Amino acid sequence: NDSPIPQSYKFVIPASGLYIHPQIPKEQPEVVFTLDCPTLERLGKVKEIIPKDAIIINIDHHISNINFGNINFVTEDMCSTGAILLSLFKDMNIKITPDIATALYVTIITDTGRFTHSNTTPDVFKAAAFLIEQGAKHLEISKYVYNTNPLNLVHLHAKVLNTLKLYHGNRIATIRITKEMLEKTNVSAIDTQELADIPISIDGVYVGVLFREMTEPNWVKISMRSRNGIDVNNVATKYGGGGHKYAAGCEIKGKIEDVQKLILNEIEKSLLKEK
Repeated sequence: NDSPIPQSYKFVIPASGLYIHPQIPKEQPEVVFTLDCPTLERLGKVKEIIPKDAIIINIDHHISNINFGNINFVTEDMCSTGAILLSLFKDMNIKITPDIATALYVTIITDTGRFTHSNTTPDVFKAAAFLIEQGAKHLEISKYVYNTNPLNLVHLHAKVLNTLKLYHGNRIATIRITKEMLEKTNVSAIDTQELADIPISIDGVYVGVLFREMTEPNWVKISMRSRNGIDVNNVATKYGGGGHKYAAGCEIKGKIEDVQKLILNEIEKSLLKEK
């Protein structure tokens, strides 16, 4: 992996076999599996160590996936990449152990927003039920992913909520995370992903956006959520990002104030198109 694992997901990390760049072994693999990455660029620095002649097997469910692999398992109507893996494992008669079931269940519950997003279909519930039957620790997952927030993360939440602003007749809501906030609360950026869901939870808001200052100077990460037919993937892909119709993101070089103005302008155009 190119980045550390969020604290709330560490309970599913295997005892061995998971490496974070730059600790990845300098081997020359003949086959490389990429998961949940719409482009090779999303691999970050890991991309640099993939041999040019390696066979790339691309497994993903994002609508922005460009089918960059030699072999592509890209299924946009699947709720998560884990759901695709479950289907493949069944086809290959791979035994679903409790640890595998737990990891796959995490992908389903998070990518469906705890079974609340529009990608929650009858098949999703069937897959979730099957994984619980195979030993997925669903109660433990709910506890660690959603109900075990460190105190310093709660302090960050308070600071972030103070940045909340509404635009376009209260149809757009934004929040910010600055590097100073992360430093003062001693929170890692990787543990702030769930904050992107706060703005869109406000009644009447059609698009919610989280702007976060990245470690690199003058770079901003944008995480967008939407509803009511507003396609934020179109905005994200315009700036080299992507994702899904109702959840997408990108990274833009610039000061956070300038980037916010840029993205707000793009979102307002999308809202006007829907009228």
